Amino acid sequence: MKLALLVDGQLAVTFGEEEQLLPVAAALAAAGDMAPAPTTPLDAACEAEMLSKRLDRATAILLETGKLEDLLLPPFAPRLAPIPRPNRILAIGRNYAEHAKELGNAVPDEPVVFLKASQSVIGPDQEVFLPDWVGRVDYEGELLVVLGSGGKNISEDDAMSCVVGYTCFNDITARERSKILQGKGHPWFLAKNLDTFGPLGPHLVTVDALPDPTNIGVSLRVNGEMRQEGRTNQMIHSIPKLIAYLSRWFALEKGDVIATGTPPGVGPLVVGDLVEVEVEGVGILRSAVSAES
Repeated sequence: MKLALLVDGQLAVTFGEEEQLLPVAAALAAAGDMAPAPTTPLDAACEAEMLSKRLDRATAILLETGKLEDLLLPPFAPRLAPIPRPNRILAIGRNYAEHAKELGNAVPDEPVVFLKASQSVIGPDQEVFLPDWVGRVDYEGELLVVLGSGGKNISEDDAMSCVVGYTCFNDITARERSKILQGKGHPWFLAKNLDTFGPLGPHLVTVDALPDPTNIGVSLRVNGEMRQEGRTNQMIHSIPKLIAYLSRWFALEKGDVIATGTPPGVGPLVVGDLVEVEVEGVGILRSAVSAES
């Protein structure tokens, strides 16, 4: 399933080849299914198998009774990020060798981990705002892994059982400020966490719809021009290795997300740009860039 969160707070699922949006609670109720249903994409992903069966039954009834069309919304109906405030955004730096090299960094032999603040998250088709004082700001398109469960000292063999879905992420970075901060011996946290610097979406894609994330494309376009292209098999540290590594240091929890790193080709954004992150099998995350007022 591809799960979305509408701006009015309704959980929705994509339907058909055009990926129209079907509000879950309304569809179930209209088909006579009055049992409690999840209300967020994360909770829906955690019970994806059961919810998928309920929705299959409901849509069959609604098609037969002619009620389905009245419930469907356009594919680009306004949405929030599918996880508007992740529990923690655990971001991985320099996880593609060519990206590490393009910034003049050595290829790391263990994951480079930093936190991205949940307050930075915005949803699909929402604006990224650039302050006039911040200097160069770069895009970084990534695959985001969503955890539905966690634990401590998780083995690589068991790691993928914690994953309930995937989405797109743009780890927008105030590059000039990051270099200044690091030059002073400070962490780069501030440069990663300006408001609107974490576009996330458009959908949360459940693991049954994307069973093998080990070799999928991750790309980014600015104004239609390809700027980044990579595949997840080029990651230095795989998803299971990242989960195992992180859980050795601290317990992972439901609602944690892992930004798995960006492929080479990072570059600047300027006011007026339209940036699109595409993850194969997930969708396209679009963000317009504007000046902060």
